[in-house]
Amino acid sequence: MATQIIAILCEGPHDVEFISRILKHNGYLSNDKLKIKDFPVPINSLLKTEASKTNVEDLNLQEVRQVLLPSSTLKMDSNYYLLYTMGGDSKKDVRKQLLNDFFTLIPKENEISSIPEGTSLGIVYFLDSDDKGILTRITELNEEINEVLNIKPFTNHKELFIHQGLKLGSFIFTETDNEKGKLEDLLMPLMKEKNEKIFDDANIYLTKNFDNARKAQKYDKDKSIIGIVGQLQISGASNTVCIKKSDYLNEEKIKANDKCKEIVDFVNSLII
Repeated sequence: MATQIIAILCEGPHDVEFISRILKHNGYLSNDKLKIKDFPVPINSLLKTEASKTNVEDLNLQEVRQVLLPSSTLKMDSNYYLLYTMGGDSKKDVRKQLLNDFFTLIPKENEISSIPEGTSLGIVYFLDSDDKGILTRITELNEEINEVLNIKPFTNHKELFIHQGLKLGSFIFTETDNEKGKLEDLLMPLMKEKNEKIFDDANIYLTKNFDNARKAQKYDKDKSIIGIVGQLQISGASNTVCIKKSDYLNEEKIKANDKCKEIVDFVNSLII
């Protein structure tokens, strides 16, 4: 049976948990308990190399920050998905490094292959549109990929492109009715549905108590609301744990949401 290994590159841990939860409610299985040595060749070797860097006594702090291990893994039949938290625009060098790592694994002409017959690799990007719009975001992504592979693969998002055996894809998060926005523009309305009073009260609390004069280091109201409502169910938990475990998200809401369906359809399109 053919085996496919896809790295899904996300900007933040919220993206990883939300995408994982959406996919798990649509037949994808967690693969986090699989031992590194049991992942298919050649990804097991790449993971082992990265994991060995976690021997922090032999690394400086900058090198520790560059360790590239997935935050979550999923499986569907013989398709393996490695979900990475890669950071935003300022972290494009880390994304480029992983892209290069995957591309290097693919044998070039006249090279002896280290990849078993029937195994293929891919890299898929999940990025926020922010205030740029889909096409601007895709143009930026093309420039980033071009710096590694000397190609500009995409004319739009939700496209698939195969370059010398490496599958490439992209999905841009937007608001429901336009081409700008971010993950929280999808996540927040979904979590708030049937929990309106809790979320409205959290918003009132933040509005009443936020003081810009205190010079908040990094303030995002949506993320703060998720943090507040999460404490009602899992005290002391981070936003990622709330997204992963709270009942503000559930199978019924996820399966009924058009944007979630769009994400599932896109990931399903990757299946070989």
